[in-house]
Amino acid sequence: MWTLLLLWLCPLVSLMSPCPTGCCCLGAGSLVLCESLGLRSLPRSVPLRTSALSVARNQLCNVDHQFLAFSGLQELSLGHNLLSRFPRGLPYNHIRAIQPGALQALSKLRVLTLKGNKLTSVPGRLPTSLARLDLSENCISALDLNRLRSVPGSAFDSLARLRSLDLANNLWACRCDILYLYRWLLSGGVRTAADIVCTEPTHLAHHVLVNLTVLDICPRVPGSSDRQNLDLTSEGKLVILENKTEFENPLKQTSEVTNVGVHPHMLADYYALGNITFEGCFSLTKTQSAGSNLLKN
Repeated sequence: MWTLLLLWLCPLVSLMSPCPTGCCCLGAGSLVLCESLGLRSLPRSVPLRTSALSVARNQLCNVDHQFLAFSGLQELSLGHNLLSRFPRGLPYNHIRAIQPGALQALSKLRVLTLKGNKLTSVPGRLPTSLARLDLSENCISALDLNRLRSVPGSAFDSLARLRSLDLANNLWACRCDILYLYRWLLSGGVRTAADIVCTEPTHLAHHVLVNLTVLDICPRVPGSSDRQNLDLTSEGKLVILENKTEFENPLKQTSEVTNVGVHPHMLADYYALGNITFEGCFSLTKTQSAGSNLLKN
């Protein structure tokens, strides 16, 4: 009797894929956080349907082949571990090189953070599904022959030792979005291997970026007629003029504001690693549990 019952329950348990001990799971296991647990290997009970997984701040030394079964994985964080090479690491490890195509099997990967490593070049043949790639705080000095159109504000601010940078042969759009790069180049601290030449808009095509005025690039910036008119703080740091929109990613609200009456599955599609902390996850699960009890009553 009991043997038959156990045999009947085994497939059910396998399908349910309970949250690993000490971890926090949201969206029926679509997001799994197993952080700061002293892990030396990936927990075996991580649901295979997981789309966002963090095992950051553990003691992982080797995770080779441990993610092959996670075909739906979209976000992965392995930061602050004891990893020395890819695929044994991501942010804040000691990665010097990633073999071309090493990530191609992750066909649904959207976000990849390789921040704070020792990479000297951009990894080749990354998944075509990738939407955001963080390569900051590495040793990359050339981004030529790509399709860069602008550089986000503050992109180079932390690179105090950078002396040479090659950004040639890109499709630069010399509009307001490029003002950060323009001012940064004019500050004179870094030598570029080749001139940055505009391809857009049409009337600025083939013009060298630093030969233009702010007014040429962005007519709507007040007081922008002087090419050398750089805004500096008292410490000599650049102040970037940016037109910020009111748009805020709704993901940021997930761990801060949750209505008790909202059923957990309604929020499942909005979970992302960059928008919820380990502590916030547990807080949210308690809130959702309370909401579920209210709905049952």
